[in-house]
Amino acid sequence: MFADVFERLREQHGPQEGWWPADSRFEVMVGALLVQRTTWRNAAVAIERLKQVRCMTAERLAHIGTDELRMLIKPAGFFRVKATRLKKLARFVISAGGLDSLSGRQTVELRNQLLELEGVGPETADAMLGYVFDRPVLVVDAYTRRLFARLYHPSPALSDTALKRDAEATLGTTQALNEFHALVIAHGQRCCSPTPSCEPCSLRAICGFEREGQSRLA
Repeated sequence: MFADVFERLREQHGPQEGWWPADSRFEVMVGALLVQRTTWRNAAVAIERLKQVRCMTAERLAHIGTDELRMLIKPAGFFRVKATRLKKLARFVISAGGLDSLSGRQTVELRNQLLELEGVGPETADAMLGYVFDRPVLVVDAYTRRLFARLYHPSPALSDTALKRDAEATLGTTQALNEFHALVIAHGQRCCSPTPSCEPCSLRAICGFEREGQSRLA
């Protein structure tokens, strides 16, 4: 299933390498926190403001004044909470000896440590593992759940754990899993939205949701 979905989505939406724009690995981590509960456009404005004052390192972020940080990231929304979370992230990276040191840790250990950080849930932790630490993990988000619930319809939706297990076993590499995540988001925005646009969808032939819709019309 996953290999077929990957190929169909790639044919429809094109390659998605380099989908997460960033000048550094730490910037990806910052972006993963800033984009929560907002759009990427708003998060990108906040990121650019941090870069303008040379505050895109763990050391600078840990030491900048909280009030100043809040004002810099205000475009991303929830700036008081996010400022606190960014500072805790920065202190975590510093205390660990930097990203290179963190990269030496086993994936399960590193994931658990990321999950202990305020504001880092499974989706954010897996995004950091895949895009920062080059680990072959699937990021399961709302787009992923919606797409596969429809593909497997009317069977019960797979759990996040089952989706991750099957995708990681099938696609295998960090590059493929990161691109798959990007393709699923692109598809969710263009076709498989809450109110789906099935006509241009490259997955129609294998989609249980579409088959049921067609059977009702017959």
